[in-house]
Amino acid sequence: MSVLVVVPPVIADGHVVLSGTIKNLGLERLIRFVGSLQHTGELALTDGPRSGGLGFEAGRVVGTWYGTERGLPALEAIVLALADADFSLTVGLPGERNVDLDEDQFVDHFQQMTARRENVLAAIPSPAVVPRIVDGPHSGQRLVVDMSTLRMLVAVDGHRCVEELADGRGLARTMHGLAVLAEAGLLTVSAPPSATSAPVAEPKGQVGILTTLRETSAATRFLLFGVFVNQLGAFMQAFLVLYLVRAGLGDGPAGLALGAYGLGAVLGTLFGGEFADRLGRRPTIIGSMAGAAVLTVAVSFLATPHTYVALIVVVAGAGAMAQSCRTAAAALLSDLTPPGRRVMLFSMYRIALNSGGVLGPLFAAWLISTSWNLLFWTDGVTSLAYALVAVLWFPRERSVVDPAQAVAGGPTQSAGYTAVLRDGRFLLYLLAMLANVVIYTQYFAVLPLKIDAGAYPAMAYNWVLALSAGLVITCELLITRKVQSWPATRAASVGIALLGIGLALFGAPGGLLLLLSATVIGVIGQMISGPTMLAHPGKVAPPAARGRYIGAGNAMFGLGGALGAPIGVLMWTHVGDGIWTICFIVAALATAAAAIALRPANPKKRTHSTQEPQA
Repeated sequence: MSVLVVVPPVIADGHVVLSGTIKNLGLERLIRFVGSLQHTGELALTDGPRSGGLGFEAGRVVGTWYGTERGLPALEAIVLALADADFSLTVGLPGERNVDLDEDQFVDHFQQMTARRENVLAAIPSPAVVPRIVDGPHSGQRLVVDMSTLRMLVAVDGHRCVEELADGRGLARTMHGLAVLAEAGLLTVSAPPSATSAPVAEPKGQVGILTTLRETSAATRFLLFGVFVNQLGAFMQAFLVLYLVRAGLGDGPAGLALGAYGLGAVLGTLFGGEFADRLGRRPTIIGSMAGAAVLTVAVSFLATPHTYVALIVVVAGAGAMAQSCRTAAAALLSDLTPPGRRVMLFSMYRIALNSGGVLGPLFAAWLISTSWNLLFWTDGVTSLAYALVAVLWFPRERSVVDPAQAVAGGPTQSAGYTAVLRDGRFLLYLLAMLANVVIYTQYFAVLPLKIDAGAYPAMAYNWVLALSAGLVITCELLITRKVQSWPATRAASVGIALLGIGLALFGAPGGLLLLLSATVIGVIGQMISGPTMLAHPGKVAPPAARGRYIGAGNAMFGLGGALGAPIGVLMWTHVGDGIWTICFIVAALATAAAAIALRPANPKKRTHSTQEPQA
């Protein structure tokens, strides 16, 4: 069954001046676009008290009320229905007036108007019901409009609804009819799905990779491209030790510098979430990438024993800046992505990171053949390129704090990370993430030691790495296409369990075939659970703390990677192959924790988040 969502013609002074089709774009961009059309005179606005659409009052566009006290303003109804939607407009007859518009006042007006209805959509019944409600006599039976299933002007079997609207059953008459029925006590509008019931999952198998890409905004595509370019040139962590040793600092000081980078990275994820919520995603990305560019280039001037202390500070700052940007980028991606597409888009985000990580060393080898200093200069240039992408194509945010949070009792900017610490279910998710990353790190920490100690071919570990990278790059999006419609608990639990099984098989007796088979099982597990686990903070976070939630998740990811290697090597030296059994036990505990943490929350306990059953 196909669903066509349309915007009705807006009648102003008897002329059809606006029509279009909803796609995917943010509310603010819709408002600004309508404002720009009004500025240029391409959109006619009217002062009429019952125009059937847009009204103009005191320098701003407003809706027209239907009924004396009840009903929705027409434009408010449109705004509510188009939240998180793209608007492809077809302009009709040009307007005759061109009045100055206070854009900031315009945006503020509608932000305040929608603040009290965060999850409510203006609902119009299906095409067969609209004429009966508006024009036909009703039998006195009470009607129920379910906000979780209806959308504005939804046609399930073609364009009949659009045609009826064009014949006169437009937005004005429909909304007026609904208001009359509501005033007479014959119409009940149910509460939004997050407050009453679990939402209905999207049809399985309907959302493909290319479809998702086509539906995303240009800002989202540029964000993914920027992530890839930045990761392609992110050489600091991989080559810092080798560079400093060649510069004459010695193994110990070089290792300490790498540790400083890791510490800065963990702190950067937390500060990045804080800044993303307080200052906005775009300013945080621009500032952190510009800072990272300067600090990275500075490393090439400070790699001497005499400037070692300054080097440590600069390296830690570079790590903090890089990870601060990553947290803000993930928060922005979550903001720009409709809930039903988050798992697929975060899978693409992982692919962008992994692809850059795989190709980056090849690029680095070519640069090193010319000059080691080129590594850090190129790293700085790619950081500046990412900042430029943000300047040119990332959306400007007036505020990342949802005014509805104050009404709903949700966290605000001043709450800091206390909102995260009070969320018990999310803390359980953080533990699951930490455990998952710690055991996954053993692929790079303990597995090469096992291969070196066993009777494996000299190239065995290279084959494992190549197989793992190849599977992720070529198969993750295909797997995510199937997994995105799973409940989040199933995706996370199955994925972590498979990772544990794959690691456990490394301890079983066998040759190269078992080694590669175990790798495939573990990597498939990561491809199943990874996008879901990565997207989870953005799903459950209140809008005012989304950056902090994502920052906390990224911090656990970084902490798991930092702790996993020393813990794994230490255990390998004491228990040998027993470490793989321990990994399996930890995976089982992480599976149970994820199953509880990602289970749909009781709406009475988690009122700030939108429920979403999909992975």
